Amino acid sequence: MARFGFTTFGDPNVFHRLPADPPTPKAGQVQLRVLAVGLNPYDASLRRGEQAAVRPLKFPIVPGTDVVGTITALGADVTGFALGDVVLNYRPIGGYSEFVTASVGKLVANPANLAVATAAGLPQVSIAAVTILDQLALPAGATVAVAGASGGVGAVLVQLALAAKLRVLALASPNNLDYLHTLGATAVADYAHAAAFAGQADAAVNAVAGGADHGAAATTLKPGGLLITTGGTADPAPRADIQSTALTHLDAFAPAMTTALAAHVTLPIIARLPFSTAGVIAGHELLETHHAPGKIVLVAE
Repeated sequence: MARFGFTTFGDPNVFHRLPADPPTPKAGQVQLRVLAVGLNPYDASLRRGEQAAVRPLKFPIVPGTDVVGTITALGADVTGFALGDVVLNYRPIGGYSEFVTASVGKLVANPANLAVATAAGLPQVSIAAVTILDQLALPAGATVAVAGASGGVGAVLVQLALAAKLRVLALASPNNLDYLHTLGATAVADYAHAAAFAGQADAAVNAVAGGADHGAAATTLKPGGLLITTGGTADPAPRADIQSTALTHLDAFAPAMTTALAAHVTLPIIARLPFSTAGVIAGHELLETHHAPGKIVLVAE
């Protein structure tokens, strides 16, 4: 089988094909033939070497956390899944492979009406969004503001919040406001006009890549409101009358993914690329740009 990875950090051209034997599932695992892989900004960060200090890995490194595949072999003691099932798999690494193994706790059945490419774009962002909503614990009718609402986590969070009957104030760059309207956000604004939402939100989320929302999310909060930042470290509270924390853990995959699927969350696919070295390189080149809202997916033919 083929895997696609790198043996040195660098630009997208460091990727190459890595031949390997298909992995054999252990007890409690299944083997998957990979049908599609969703690319995430973390994959590019891994490739650039930005995660090396906090997550040292041996070369070759094969990225990939979001996988949809067909079960092709069962390890001992596997129940609830059968050969031929199409499943979503969230994994720590290694998804850029023709075959992978996965523990059953990291699997969820792919709904029959959900396209494989669309499904591959959902795991990581859905788990993050569900975790945030659980952490906020807002009652129906409350108001949440989302900065970075056109990004993957932000867009799924908008959809989940609306499904939970929350009012959603969505913030993004000016060229993405139309997309926020299609998501059904209660009100939308660009960052320069975040003051239009000042003091309206019971809670706010800074889901901007790198956390650079320039205080937009905090501006929307009522006194005593909670600000959650997705970048791994809490923003210094820009106001003394609000709380500030970071998303530092994720809910368990299966229940979180099931929640997201039950809410029928979806993200547009902006690039459907071949599952090949060229496809991986092209996908990572797109990851380096400010691309349109949506996901980049590698699809096996």
